[in-house]
Amino acid sequence: MDIADSPSFAWIGYADRGVIDRIDSEGVTTEFFNVVIPVWPQKTYYVYVNRDGDVCRFAIPRDRRSVFLGFARTPLWTAALVCAAPGFVDFARWKYLLAIGIGLAIAAAVLTFVVGKLTPGERDRRALLRRVVGLGAPPELIPEAMLEQMRDDLADEWFHQAQMDWRDSIHRGEASETLVVLAEYHRDARLAIRARTNLIALEGN
Repeated sequence: MDIADSPSFAWIGYADRGVIDRIDSEGVTTEFFNVVIPVWPQKTYYVYVNRDGDVCRFAIPRDRRSVFLGFARTPLWTAALVCAAPGFVDFARWKYLLAIGIGLAIAAAVLTFVVGKLTPGERDRRALLRRVVGLGAPPELIPEAMLEQMRDDLADEWFHQAQMDWRDSIHRGEASETLVVLAEYHRDARLAIRARTNLIALEGN
């Protein structure tokens, strides 16, 4: 499953628009109230599929990129269709409208499939988080109570496995993706860099 903007035929009511930062089955989206086109943004959410296959979401600070794309994508696709349709029926008479429709469709495609993508480095970061805990959301987006529970569980799991505190494991040069995630979840930039360095050194051997 991959998240995407809700179908444009959801004429009236609430629907997800402006999906960005997609990685596999998760990403950021904004819920809009729609009357044919998006009218008003409600809340921005991080949406993901957990390991049981359930679709879950939690609210995050409103994302301006998601809001802008939520407003822009559907109207552009709609305008492209409206402009291009007469040209397909009577090309000689309406070819200028077809040209406008094609231009609008190209703009809509760029906003849908190009704008809002993760950078390669951030995509790798979130893919690592997702491999370890099943959720690619960076710690700065995760609600504090949820983040605290996740990092405590992960720290306990590491201690039972290694019989050593995760911080000591990083300082001793232990290489593990779990240690990178623990440093990320505790928002310790220096330890995160060291954990990644240990991991890169292992992969280079």
